[in-house]
Amino acid sequence: AVVSTQSTGATSLLFEMFPLLLVAIFLPLITPQNILIILLDDVDDIKETREKGFPNITDYFTANGVMFNNAFVTTPICCPSRASIYTGTYQHNHRTLDNTVVNGCDGPNWDYKVAPNSLGKRLQDLGYRTGMYGKYSNNYNGKKVPVGWDDWLGLEGNSQYYNYTVNRNGNREKHGLDYKKDYLPNLIFDAGISFMTDKSSKKPWCAFLSFPTAHETFDAAPQHQKLFQESTPPNIKYPTFNKTGNPGKHWYTRSRPPLNEYSALYNRQGWVRRLQALQSVNEGFLRILDKIDHKNTTIIFTSDNGFYFGEWGMVLDKRQPYEVTVRVPMFASGPHFPKGGTADSVVLNIDVAPTAIDVAKKSGAMMVKGKVEDYNLQFDGASMLSLLDSPQARNSFLVEYHGMGNGVDSSDGCAHLNMRCWYKDNTVWYTQPKFNIPDGKKFCFCVDSRNNTYTCERRVNNIQQSFSDSDPFTNFLYCSFSSGFNEYYNLHKDPWQEKNMWGTLSEDIKFELRSRIGRIRECRGFEECNQLEKSSFGIDTRF
Repeated sequence: AVVSTQSTGATSLLFEMFPLLLVAIFLPLITPQNILIILLDDVDDIKETREKGFPNITDYFTANGVMFNNAFVTTPICCPSRASIYTGTYQHNHRTLDNTVVNGCDGPNWDYKVAPNSLGKRLQDLGYRTGMYGKYSNNYNGKKVPVGWDDWLGLEGNSQYYNYTVNRNGNREKHGLDYKKDYLPNLIFDAGISFMTDKSSKKPWCAFLSFPTAHETFDAAPQHQKLFQESTPPNIKYPTFNKTGNPGKHWYTRSRPPLNEYSALYNRQGWVRRLQALQSVNEGFLRILDKIDHKNTTIIFTSDNGFYFGEWGMVLDKRQPYEVTVRVPMFASGPHFPKGGTADSVVLNIDVAPTAIDVAKKSGAMMVKGKVEDYNLQFDGASMLSLLDSPQARNSFLVEYHGMGNGVDSSDGCAHLNMRCWYKDNTVWYTQPKFNIPDGKKFCFCVDSRNNTYTCERRVNNIQQSFSDSDPFTNFLYCSFSSGFNEYYNLHKDPWQEKNMWGTLSEDIKFELRSRIGRIRECRGFEECNQLEKSSFGIDTRF
């Protein structure tokens, strides 16, 4: 028999084209997953906050998704943390150093580094319709809609609940004190739900809902203003509560005065108001679940940083490298995530953007415009999906911050050179319940200093096993401050970070700790920034 080479060639060509034919047939049937990201402001990872502040949300994710037990931010303050969330990068790469325009919070640096590298822009390039609602950066001026967002409701400036201006798709709106028309959390839910339920486009969507809650002024909806009146922050029972003058702490923390009558009351009432304010988000979340196909939507819920409630004499703020301000709630759900339970994988704010992109690609999204090389930042973080698959892929990470301070002393005796302080009196909150101190009384409220500038390595033991107390490298925090001060805590022995062990370490260990920081403080990309996982201390670590 004679076999036709022409027929064989045609068969071979058809065989080679078969995968492409399958793609052509089935690609229209692939629908990339919708993605919802919910970001809170200044919300800690305290159990009582989760159980009282947003129980609906906690219950939903523990039944339908995963709660991460080891979730952290890499810079514990609003604007730099948000830049890290948007871009998936450390502060030293996106260069938003603090909450001011001059140091990268909005302005030219933001336009060059943050916006064009944001998850919004990246998802647009993958064919997504994107919407952003609420607080964007602390200094967003409302003059334009940033690149990366198809639908936009951006709050001008820092977190507010009333008396604010928003940019709604290029049009500026001023809002007042009417709860039904002006309460910002409600506007965010309304605009976000409208976007997520819009059927006019067949594109998959990503909605980013960024609430002012629970940033000061902690304004609750009227129907929630009488809740939790007798509640007290659990932190008052911590061994670090109001523990001032600790010689092992760097200058700013060490120099805090003890709480007085007014600052202690501010601390307790602030806790109550935060729980009250969180109820609107807790209830609004159920509105979302009722409107979208949440079982086939990836949902990520987190906060930009944690919060103090009197630890070391510091009330209602963040900015320090300690556990209460760097630990945050982090939940995730969707078809690619485990359903129900908790995970010990170490996840960070810089993992939010890589996770969103990973979900999009895993569910079929492909680049429809641009190319990866167009982004001038690469992810320092990783997809939470890969971290769930390999819990030991990360144990160490950077915590970095640039302290803020005034340029001159103030005449009122409160603010000092290179510190950030101001007075608080009973006008600080203009909704009920008010700050209950007498007229004319006030206290000096300080949050920061310029020498509160640090680079830290936080190493987390996420393996459930016991270790010798003599091993200092199981679970630790090491910080190098710009002033030359160093702090080291063995969290296996000292979970409250009360005893700075730096002075007891050998010179070899000190050298090794400094070297580890030096290897990653300017890292770029996940492989480079995660290199500490591939290194060992290589020295006798006993002390």
